[in-house]
Amino acid sequence: SLFNAPSDTGRCFVLAIIKMLAVTLIGPKDEMEYVANQMILLGGFQPLSLDLILGDRALRSKVKTATDNPYDELLSEMGYVWQAAGDILPEPYPVPVTKEQTYEKMRAEVHRVTEKLHLWAERKSSLQEEVDKLKAILVCADALVKNKMDPKELLDTESLVMYFGKLSDDNFKRLEESIQSVPMLVMKLDSWHQETWMLAFAIPEYREGAEKLLDSVYFKGYSIEEVLKTISDNPMEALQRRIENKLKAIDGLSKAAKNFLNERRKDLERLYSSVYTMQRIYDLCRGRGEIGDIYVLSGWIPEDMLVQLKDLIEHQAPKTTIMVEEEKNLPYSEIRVPTYLRNLPLVRAFQHVVAMYSLPSYGEIDPSFFVAVTFCLFFGFMFGDVGHGLVLGLVAHLLQKKRKMSKSLGTVLKAAACSSVIFGFLYGSIFGFEDIIPAVWMSPMRDMGKMLSLSLIIGVSIVTFGMILNMIVCYRQRDFGRMLFDGRGMAGLFFYLTAAWAIYAAMTHKPLPVPGWLIALLLCILLGCMVLRDLLARILLKERVSASSNEGGGLYIFEVFHNLLNFLSNTISFLRLAAFALNHVGLSLAVFMLSDMVTSLPGGFFAKIVILVVGNIVIIGLEGLIVFIQTLRLEYYEFFSKFYKGGGVSFKPVRWERTGESISRSQNL
Repeated sequence: SLFNAPSDTGRCFVLAIIKMLAVTLIGPKDEMEYVANQMILLGGFQPLSLDLILGDRALRSKVKTATDNPYDELLSEMGYVWQAAGDILPEPYPVPVTKEQTYEKMRAEVHRVTEKLHLWAERKSSLQEEVDKLKAILVCADALVKNKMDPKELLDTESLVMYFGKLSDDNFKRLEESIQSVPMLVMKLDSWHQETWMLAFAIPEYREGAEKLLDSVYFKGYSIEEVLKTISDNPMEALQRRIENKLKAIDGLSKAAKNFLNERRKDLERLYSSVYTMQRIYDLCRGRGEIGDIYVLSGWIPEDMLVQLKDLIEHQAPKTTIMVEEEKNLPYSEIRVPTYLRNLPLVRAFQHVVAMYSLPSYGEIDPSFFVAVTFCLFFGFMFGDVGHGLVLGLVAHLLQKKRKMSKSLGTVLKAAACSSVIFGFLYGSIFGFEDIIPAVWMSPMRDMGKMLSLSLIIGVSIVTFGMILNMIVCYRQRDFGRMLFDGRGMAGLFFYLTAAWAIYAAMTHKPLPVPGWLIALLLCILLGCMVLRDLLARILLKERVSASSNEGGGLYIFEVFHNLLNFLSNTISFLRLAAFALNHVGLSLAVFMLSDMVTSLPGGFFAKIVILVVGNIVIIGLEGLIVFIQTLRLEYYEFFSKFYKGGGVSFKPVRWERTGESISRSQNL
């Protein structure tokens, strides 16, 4: 469908947040239900409360709103048909909506279907209780025979209060410990399936205490008088026959439910799908307005769905009117527009990495594509090894295939593993060995200085790119004062790059192309621009500055110096790229040294193999986790802090999706 088609390529890479529109549909009930059904199949409509759309309170008071979904109960009832037959729920399919398809008619039809099943279930439950009771009588009778006790004599006992029943084995042990100091005697009759059957005797004066004690250990009791009388009047063979007859009746009722389903399966599946269709329609229409026979329905749609929606209404619902509003034209400014992201498949997995920090707010730059690139770069740089990367990717693939790991996390790990393999070839490292394949680029241990320098260069590049993205955000928000004079704007960018250039020249003893005093003057001017940000914005750009701004003084000075310290700390933080790359080599060397130490011992060859295998497993598991966390830290604190705020609300359209499993779970609770 058009809704699922990707937008233009540039948007996928740079701005994956799709423009949203607020639409309001007004039309008769039959047309609105049809339109709602089609929008569910498209999967691109999120309902919006009418309170946020109708600014006219007088008009809003005339509109009734239904918030409950009457089809939830019917859907649960239909699910019971398959539950009673011991079958799995069918996959629902869309059923065309007609004017005659009213809730009252559907409720009556569902009731006719399930009424007989409920009667069978009640009878089955009653029979099962009788079977349990007869089995308890058999247990008691068998125990009395083994202990040579006469049921009639026990019935004539008036000096003792008797209790018969069962409890768990653990609770029986607790009971035995509790009766040491009370006037009560417990006799174990039998035990199976982790349950103990028992007889208990207590003096009449202790009846209340005995009952409280038995309740505390979850004792399920049976009337001892009724049990003993039944044993006296019926031989054990007769009791066994009664149990068998009732079990046959229970089995017959179970088969009846299965036969009922098999004989009417096609019609029942259609009825189930009809109820499901209406349940999804009403779920979409939750919060709709009603004025007589006219429905008012509002919600969010992606911009590129509008043409398809208009075409649907024009040809299939001519009496329905559609009104479209953009965010800036809504009556209430506090309405939060949902965020809908549309990225390439690989980048889509990294949306969840971004979401762990915070979902982008509407209109903000989605950093998912940049995170996909930099995440793989950082991870591979710190964990560059062909063998370790292949194992990590294979484990992630297997866990994802067996559904032990989410699809998004598995994709992220596999992408990071591929990066590790690439950097492994660049470093010439395979399972820690650096003499098997030649290094295409450099070796971390032999080129330590180059690794450190490259880490700082990557750090400067990432911080610079983050500030450029922040300037783009400010431009879109028409906040030119912050774009030009803020510590994370153009003034801060030039200050950062100038200072980094001067520090690099001083550390490498390379001459600057301009006098040092000119560099110092430029830094002072840029620092002054940052301190006087709001004042310059008001004077030079004629921008209105809020009263809460500190206009070049007060607390804002601390913000400026905080940004300056962040320049230094964020850049130095990228040294961890080289540090963990060296740490990876160091751990591998430690494993090799330990394996060499046991070579001369008896069985040293096998011990060496074990140490190498276990050592590499530890490196992949432990260091892989640490590098993953450090990569997230670089993304969240060093990169996101320059431009990203987040705080978005996810776009959650009402979709056609399977809910049968959730229905079964709710019935079993």
